[in-house]
Amino acid sequence: MENGRVLFIVAFIAIALASGFISAPAARAQDDYWSVSAANWMQYWHYRDTKEDSLENRFIVDFNFGNFYSGAWLEIFEPNRPDRSYEKTTQRYFGWNDDNLTVHLGNFYQVFGRGLTLNAFYDDVIDFDNNLDGVKVSGIYEHIEFDAFSARGLDDSGREREFTLRGVGGTVSPISPTRFGFSYTRFKQDDFMSLDQSANINMTSFFSEINYGLFEAYGEYAYKRGFDPFGNNVDGDGTYANLSISQGTINLLAEYKNYINLIYPNPQGAFNNPPPVSHQGRTLTSLQGARGERGYQLSALIAPSFDLNFDLSFSESFERGGSRRNYLAEKFAGFRWQVFQDLIFNYHWDRIDYTSEDEIENYLDGYFYIDRANTISLTAYTRRFMAPSSEHYHEDYLILGYTKGNFLQLNVGGSVTSNSFRFDPERLAFVELILRLKGHELIIFSGGERGGLICSSGICQVRPTFEGTRVILFSRF
Repeated sequence: MENGRVLFIVAFIAIALASGFISAPAARAQDDYWSVSAANWMQYWHYRDTKEDSLENRFIVDFNFGNFYSGAWLEIFEPNRPDRSYEKTTQRYFGWNDDNLTVHLGNFYQVFGRGLTLNAFYDDVIDFDNNLDGVKVSGIYEHIEFDAFSARGLDDSGREREFTLRGVGGTVSPISPTRFGFSYTRFKQDDFMSLDQSANINMTSFFSEINYGLFEAYGEYAYKRGFDPFGNNVDGDGTYANLSISQGTINLLAEYKNYINLIYPNPQGAFNNPPPVSHQGRTLTSLQGARGERGYQLSALIAPSFDLNFDLSFSESFERGGSRRNYLAEKFAGFRWQVFQDLIFNYHWDRIDYTSEDEIENYLDGYFYIDRANTISLTAYTRRFMAPSSEHYHEDYLILGYTKGNFLQLNVGGSVTSNSFRFDPERLAFVELILRLKGHELIIFSGGERGGLICSSGICQVRPTFEGTRVILFSRF
């Protein structure tokens, strides 16, 4: 009840202020206009088999008062079980900034370098959020940039802030094409062996970057020192480097990674997520909980003309540490071809070589523009799974779509599988309607959506199959 009152009060104030800003002439604060912006994201599910339903709503509001700003995320979550529902302010923040310095209080995200020591971010695709809650001071000057913070971090459940993080990072640019930087992060957690002490992990990194015209090179080395809650030593280190050449017609990229015991506190809720160095973003750390991995990626984007381009990539990862020797490799080849003005094709072939199960995907989509307002699309792809000690099977997908301007989109599709050891139906079909009007987007889905492994930013999760009706409404105010 108390959370409900707080939510109501905050929402009432936000709406009242928003109404005042919208209806009254623009006010000034320190020679800048006051402004307010908001967005609301609502998603409703109705499950066909169990006849259950769930609802989630997120309201985000931001205010600007000259050099000051503030905002809040208000969330309502009502899953199948009522005892797991909540209504609360999941993020709130307030800050001040001038041309160079920013002071921020409340929730925030922060990345040092390429994420070897700290990578707090939000990703809706994999439902990952490891935001920090505390105070941060940032400065951006002609040759120097820095961030310093002290905050609390979420546990694996995403509900309790049982960790403390403190850190500082900065870069120096003595001359135009070069940058040198460092970062230091201290991670504090309860020491289970002592009631009045903490188990600390210290992360330090040094990096440099050269960005000169068509050429860019980056290198970072990080090391980890400290203990886990049970007093075990968890020392580790990591190296990441990339080299890219962008010539226009031909663009090349080479990446290298070598990590061991670098993740903290664990792969499921890590506060640092180093680059995955693979096309799909898969890692052995996320898939197998590997202590470390060593690998590389070589990729090229070739565009001989505006109407035709090719995307090529090859990556390998080898597990480090422990008795297991898991292996992960990816071979990707794709192209985009505008056959003529009104017809575009995209195709790719993607093979995953993995110790537990190999996977091959053939993907094709095409768009035919009937006129400026009407478009017909077709998407067809197949995925084959080959495991050493179980049956080989495939999943086939087909989607037909029609789009009218930016207002209406209708998709009809389905999938079939040959997997005999499955928990979802052999055949699934769906229809999806998308409507857009000014700042609003409504998505209505009915039918079956086959689940599977999804990966983003080096984090993987298995999404379950969904059968039923889903309604999503996204609004910007």
